[in-house]
Amino acid sequence: MRGAVWLLALSLCAGAHARAAITLGIHVDEPAPTIAQLLVDRLPQELKPQLRSFTDASELHAALAAGEVDLAFLEDPLEAMPGVSAVSDLYPSVLHLLVRRSMATVDLGQLLTSGPVWAGVPGGIGHGLASRLAIDYAVAPLDLLSDPWSQTPAVYFIFGGLLGTDAVSRLEDYRLVSIGDPGAVAVGSVAQGIALRYPNLRAFVLPAEIYPSLARKPALTLAVKTLLVARSGLEPGLVYELAMETDRIKPAIASVYPLAGIDELGRSGNAARALPWHPGAQRYIDRELPSVIERYAEFVGATVTLTIALVTLSVALYRRRRQARKDRLDEFYQQALAYRAELELPHVDPGLIANKLRALQAEVFELLIAERIDADSALVAFLSLSNQLLEEAGVDRADDRGSGQRGS
Repeated sequence: MRGAVWLLALSLCAGAHARAAITLGIHVDEPAPTIAQLLVDRLPQELKPQLRSFTDASELHAALAAGEVDLAFLEDPLEAMPGVSAVSDLYPSVLHLLVRRSMATVDLGQLLTSGPVWAGVPGGIGHGLASRLAIDYAVAPLDLLSDPWSQTPAVYFIFGGLLGTDAVSRLEDYRLVSIGDPGAVAVGSVAQGIALRYPNLRAFVLPAEIYPSLARKPALTLAVKTLLVARSGLEPGLVYELAMETDRIKPAIASVYPLAGIDELGRSGNAARALPWHPGAQRYIDRELPSVIERYAEFVGATVTLTIALVTLSVALYRRRRQARKDRLDEFYQQALAYRAELELPHVDPGLIANKLRALQAEVFELLIAERIDADSALVAFLSLSNQLLEEAGVDRADDRGSGQRGS
């Protein structure tokens, strides 16, 4: 029986380890494969995902939504994707708009409809943006190619990294086109207008002569962030570790992909985007935020200080009130002693002194009822003194005791 239990436990552990393996989906366009391999090589063994490549970005989206892959490299989408959350910003992709040298410079809509267009892998950011811009410019349907080899494109409308020397050499029949005047960035350019309509994009200027054979002047273009995303059901603790390790690896990504190191394009944080942060990623982003105690430390400190001050003030007022009551009773002590001194004088009527003492006792009782003096040992001592003086004044002891009882 014990053997069966152990076998069952071992099988459950083996199943848990099998389920722990995660899959990272990427599309085949560079720099995704290079950076994905860099990520896999640099991640700890327990976090290493299995790579799965897709030639169609829409298939990658479907696999992620179906849970067939756990993680993916996706361009920042314009709209939210059910069941998908952001883990980390990875790198930006820049739009390269290249047209044949023989083509005249016209507006963007006419360029897109001047011949076959290669806009990157189907379902990618280039495909979607080119189709939307054709609608915005109210031009004829686009001739979007499924690949750039079976037919020569008239226009390249592709998002990616900086072009390599080999790629530039194969584009000698093309020139790089600017989306509007780069000098109009501060006053409202075409690229800024597109970015305003599609907030997952931002305007970006490629410097002059970055590709001397393609363009001598700066080129105003667009950029989009590529994100590491995860299915929303992925365990938050695992996503936290992935976000932390990915953040640690970003300098290495910038070393092989220079655009990732540009502050203008590399900022992450809590910028507005369609995809929500995964709970594990959000926890990593908020790791350095002050705790509740730290956020309210000043308020708590002020409250404690105010409480101590109020308690101290209350104690001081209470003591002052007691002292005032004692001082009031001391006045009656002094008056009683003054009457005693009068008793020792010749030709003084003791009955008159006795009446004054009774009037003094009556006044003390009125103050006691009005709570202006305390019923404590000081009052008892005063009554004892005043009754003793009444006896010394020759008043009948029984009457004096009776008056004392009535006063009590």
